Amino acid sequence: MEIRAKCKFDFESIRALTHLSLFKKANPKKRFLTWSIISATLAVIIILEMIIFSDAMFIELLCLAIIIFLLECYLYFLLPKIRYKALAKMKGAENEYIFCDNVLKIFTISQEYNGEAEIEYSLFVRVYETTKYLFLYQTNNQVFVVDKKTIENGTAEDIRNKLSTYAKDKYITCKY
Repeated sequence: MEIRAKCKFDFESIRALTHLSLFKKANPKKRFLTWSIISATLAVIIILEMIIFSDAMFIELLCLAIIIFLLECYLYFLLPKIRYKALAKMKGAENEYIFCDNVLKIFTISQEYNGEAEIEYSLFVRVYETTKYLFLYQTNNQVFVVDKKTIENGTAEDIRNKLSTYAKDKYITCKY
C-alpha cells in the first residue's frame, strides 16, 4: 500500500525544522520561555545587588544576562527567518512523498527545480516526529520534511510503523 504526503517549503515548515535542530526533543516554546524567565530573573537579581551594594562591578554581569536573552530571541525568532530567506530558489518548492514498502519516492516541484529521488528507509540517519511534521534525515545536513496534515491513503501511524521498522532507535518522537 502506497501512502502519499506532501510538504511545501514555506516559512512554517522551515521554522519547525530550525526549532527542531536547536531544541531537539524539547518543546521550543517551553524551552524559550524557561530560558527567558531564567535570564530575566538573573537580570533582576543583578540589578537588586547593584542597588543594595552600590557597586558598579555588577554591570558586566547585567550585560551578560542581557546578551544571553538577546541570543535566545535571535535563535527563536530571527534564525528561522534567516534560514527561510537562505532557501533562495527553493522557496515555495513542494515535495510529494510516496511511502512504498521498502523505499520512499520523492518528487520535487518548483519554478526553478524539478527532480525525483528514491531512498531506502534503511538509509535514513534518523527520523524525528512532532505533532505536525515528520523530519527524515538522509544525512546530518539533508532533511525531508513531511507535513502530517497532507497524508493520504494511510495515517501517520502507518508511516511511523514503516520507518521505525528500519530506523529502530533512530526514530525519535518529540512530545510537542
